[in-house]
Amino acid sequence: MAESTMVLHQLKTAANYSKLAMHKCGPRSFKEGQGALVKVLYKFGDGKLSLGKLKEHLGWSGHEVLAVAEKAQANGYVAFATSKKGKLRVKLTEKGTLVIKKRLAAEDRAADEVLAGLSDKERACLVKLCGKVIDTCQAMGVDYRTIAVKGNPDRKPGRHHGHHGHRCGCHGHRSHRR
Repeated sequence: MAESTMVLHQLKTAANYSKLAMHKCGPRSFKEGQGALVKVLYKFGDGKLSLGKLKEHLGWSGHEVLAVAEKAQANGYVAFATSKKGKLRVKLTEKGTLVIKKRLAAEDRAADEVLAGLSDKERACLVKLCGKVIDTCQAMGVDYRTIAVKGNPDRKPGRHHGHHGHRCGCHGHRSHRR
């Protein structure tokens, strides 16, 4: 195996282990896409976004966004409102805000646990190195949003039939909270 191939294999293996550890140690407060929806509202919408903006950030169809938002509303995480221009908006409720803050704190604790074996300097180096890999891939014309869902390379973003396995619109961007 070539050295570059081995490095990328190790990177992929580490990413997969990290995902599994985050799932094992992280929060379990949402089901069927509601976590992604609430996270996007909290991180990108100052607590409220139009259906169109949610669709854009999540990479889901309008029907899927509405269906998940209705489930989140039934659970008390969000409410629907109409903007001054008459557009339907989804906004976090007090309960939704409290739950997402707890969820993000749990994610932070799980991430700290996963990276406990690294020094602060090593963490900073890892961020920098991963950033360089991301930049190189983007320069090659690779679009993160084209990742195949559930192993189907023909499936296009926004054409999903279930919500498990979705990627949140905030993944893959380097504008995370940290």
